[in-house]
Amino acid sequence: MKIKFLIIFFGLIAHQISAQNTLSYTQLEAHYNNGIELFEKKAYSAARKELHTYVSLSEKSLNPNKFNIANAEYYSALSSLYSQAKDADIEVERFVVKNHEHPKAKLIFNDLAKSFFNKGDYEGAIKYFEKALANRQDNLDTYEIRYQLALSYYQLKDFKNALKQFDYVKGTVAPNAINAAYYAAVINFQNENYDLAIIDLKRVENVNPYKTEVPNWIAQILYRQKKYDELLSYAEPIIANPNGRKIDELCLLTAEVHFFENNFEKAAAYYEKFKGFRRGTISDQVTFRHAYSLYKVENYEKAALLFKNLAAANTELGQQSAYYLGIASLRGGDLNSAMAAFDAARKQNFDKAIQEEANYNHIKVLVEKGNNQQAITDLQAYIKTYPNGKYIDETNELLSEILFETNNYASAITYIEGLTRRTTKIDEAYQKLCYNQGVLDFNLEKFESAITYFNKSLSKPINSNLALQAKFWKAESNYQLEKPETEELYRELLNSSDNKLRLKSLYSLGYLFYNQKNYKKAQGFFEEFRTKAKSEMSLSQNYEDALVRLGDCFLANKDYGQALKSYDLALQTNKTDKDYAMYQKGLTLKFLGRDSESKEVFEKFSKTFSSSRLIDDALFQNAVLEMDKSNYAAAVSIFTDLLRKKPNSVLVPQVLLKRALSFSNIDSHDKAIADYKVIINKFGKTEFAEEALLGIRESLNATNRSEEFFEIAEQFKTNSPGGSSVQNLQFDSAKDLFYAEKYDKAILSLQSYLKAYPTSTSASEANFLLAESYYLLGNKKDALKYYNEIVLANQVEYLTKSAMRAGSINYENQNYEEAIQSYLQVVGSTSNQREIILAQEGLIKSYYFKGTYDKVIEYSSKVIQEGGNTVLGAKNRAMLFKAKAHMQKKEFTDAKTGFEAVIALAKDVSGAEAKYYLGDMLYKQKQYDASIKSLQELANYFSDFVYWYEKAFLLIADNYQAKDDSFMAKATLNSIIENSENKETIETAKQKLKAIK
Repeated sequence: MKIKFLIIFFGLIAHQISAQNTLSYTQLEAHYNNGIELFEKKAYSAARKELHTYVSLSEKSLNPNKFNIANAEYYSALSSLYSQAKDADIEVERFVVKNHEHPKAKLIFNDLAKSFFNKGDYEGAIKYFEKALANRQDNLDTYEIRYQLALSYYQLKDFKNALKQFDYVKGTVAPNAINAAYYAAVINFQNENYDLAIIDLKRVENVNPYKTEVPNWIAQILYRQKKYDELLSYAEPIIANPNGRKIDELCLLTAEVHFFENNFEKAAAYYEKFKGFRRGTISDQVTFRHAYSLYKVENYEKAALLFKNLAAANTELGQQSAYYLGIASLRGGDLNSAMAAFDAARKQNFDKAIQEEANYNHIKVLVEKGNNQQAITDLQAYIKTYPNGKYIDETNELLSEILFETNNYASAITYIEGLTRRTTKIDEAYQKLCYNQGVLDFNLEKFESAITYFNKSLSKPINSNLALQAKFWKAESNYQLEKPETEELYRELLNSSDNKLRLKSLYSLGYLFYNQKNYKKAQGFFEEFRTKAKSEMSLSQNYEDALVRLGDCFLANKDYGQALKSYDLALQTNKTDKDYAMYQKGLTLKFLGRDSESKEVFEKFSKTFSSSRLIDDALFQNAVLEMDKSNYAAAVSIFTDLLRKKPNSVLVPQVLLKRALSFSNIDSHDKAIADYKVIINKFGKTEFAEEALLGIRESLNATNRSEEFFEIAEQFKTNSPGGSSVQNLQFDSAKDLFYAEKYDKAILSLQSYLKAYPTSTSASEANFLLAESYYLLGNKKDALKYYNEIVLANQVEYLTKSAMRAGSINYENQNYEEAIQSYLQVVGSTSNQREIILAQEGLIKSYYFKGTYDKVIEYSSKVIQEGGNTVLGAKNRAMLFKAKAHMQKKEFTDAKTGFEAVIALAKDVSGAEAKYYLGDMLYKQKQYDASIKSLQELANYFSDFVYWYEKAFLLIADNYQAKDDSFMAKATLNSIIENSENKETIETAKQKLKAIK
């Protein structure tokens, strides 16, 4: 029974054990299956846990499934990799060591290597890629591993090992073989193995994504190999048809090749393409070569824009760029930019040769712009800095010419006379300088000095025409000094080659004998001049004058018939002096006894030339003719008309005397007495006073009033300069002080004199000298007081001068209405054309600042039409104010026309102002380039007028700033600050510069 029991017991146990083994095996495999399922679902951490559990339990199993255990360890290792577990590499290593025969052992090293690669741990990647390759035969998988290994070496810049692997892979059929070829090319390029690099680059040239970049690499290689022709053959077709490829470097290299082969036209074109394709910055060197190429093909405007970007740099390239910017701007006609650029280049000393070139060119631009003062300073600095410089001769010549242009002739002459080496050009400049200094001295009436300079000019007769001119003006100087050799000098010129000078010499010889009262000889020369100069338009004024002088010679020689013919011819042909010719004709007829005809002429004169300076003379002669015919009433009428029309004429004392005589002859003695008294009391100093005293005595006798004569005679004696020697001495003493320019003492003496002798006939002169003394001392307030007294008292002799001074003072004080009244009195009191024009100028300015613009236009037109040439510059000033008046009235078309006419007429201060306003109008119309051009012309042609010159440059800076050209705006303002001597201008420029910065 026990045996049976035991059998049954052990059988039961065995059954139980068997049942337990089946149950445990099923649970264990569940862990494995769960792990694999979780891995496939990418739940790597959970999968790893399940697989670890499986391996752990399997190791305790009596019958472990080694295959599944190995798989579990493999997938657990992979899970550690994919979940980036810190111990992943340890687990992988453990798996491989434990299962080195497992088919996945090599593959998992590749996975581990990729994990390191993806994390950027290229050293770790290399370690496991190499393990993955160990003892493996080549296949597509190993090619990929080698490619990844090569990339890892490449990332670590271990190009030697990288190249080894890339070279291996590129020779296989691997998918990445083409990529390996590209990287091999890059490494060979870096190693300067260009022949090898280019083979691989050609292989990938048409493969994406490399085909966009490869042309640039190939071009770089050809450029570095100096295979320039091959480069151009390769690059230019691609540039022409890019087909999606990047060609910026290709354009640059092509441009560089053309540049260094001096093919600047193509270089410029390819640089321009490069600039268009390039993203990001472009090197200064490339920008310079681009600019230089444009410069060489004469595209100066674009070249200047590029040079300008570099010119501000304080580097050698900056200096070179500034220099070429100057040349480009100069050739493009932008003198302001040229000057600023050369100025920048000359201030840097990186390249001494360029510095000297820039210095000299800066001077040339200054000269061209007409900035002569600065040019002189810079020329002298050049001579000092470069005594043996490249341009030393040209500099000396230029300095001579500029000193000539600045009218600083004496300094220029002294400078040239001190030179140890003189070129022909300098001698020619010397001839011209001496000539002009002679003319200047001649105009200043320094005739002896003028002769000296004319002789110096003649010592260097390089310019034959100028030598003839010098000889002529030498003759003119001798003429003024009445030297005996004058006639001989003129006669020498009668044989000269210059027809105009021959004619002028004839004319001068005529005047030489005319002034010597040798009218017969004078007549001959004037006659010859008249015959030969008729067709010489430039001598038309001399011709017209000669006609009149010829008439005067005939008249002086009492050849009245010929005199009449000459005056009639002058009346028919002359544009000027017609009033004089008609007046002289009237006198000639009177001398011929043809009084009725003479009277007709004088009457016609009065109607035709009512505003002539000779109107009072004509009326006087007409009245005298009436007296000669005993038509005293008619004479009185004409004399009265004369006094009404010309109350301030110098003929007034004589007219009063003649009218008084006429009154006496028609028994109007009371009126005669009144006229005589005016002469005695007001014109006691004149030659007519004593005659008036005799006349008044007769008229008093005729009216039984003889007793009044004694008192009148006593008063005359007191007032007359001859009435008291003490009085005369006192007045003469006061005058001596005035003419000795001791004005303060003269004032005291004149005041004492007027207090002692208030009714003296010299009182008007004393008042005038008193006013002048105050004026010359700068005390214009007291001067005005006395000028006004003279005007109010109608003191004829000094009325015009006093009214003119009063007008000037009132104008300066901005009392424009009072100034206008004073100037109107001048116009009404004088027949002197010069004084009339000066007064009308005063009216123009006073009306302008008063705001009465129509009057400005009216009086400006009078000056322009009626004698603007009488006063130097008057016509131009009148035209300027007329244009400004139109501008104030917003009549801009008329203003522009007017300003342009002013500029065309003369290069004077009026032209400078007109040019400025034209530039200002253009600036306000936002025509900045046109404004700059106009203002540059002002700087070129009107540089002597510093006020407008500096205002022009300030406005030029405003124009540049409006154009967003800060370089030129700053350069212009800095130039003003450096060169101006006007504190206000400098401060304005500094403020503008500050606003830009």
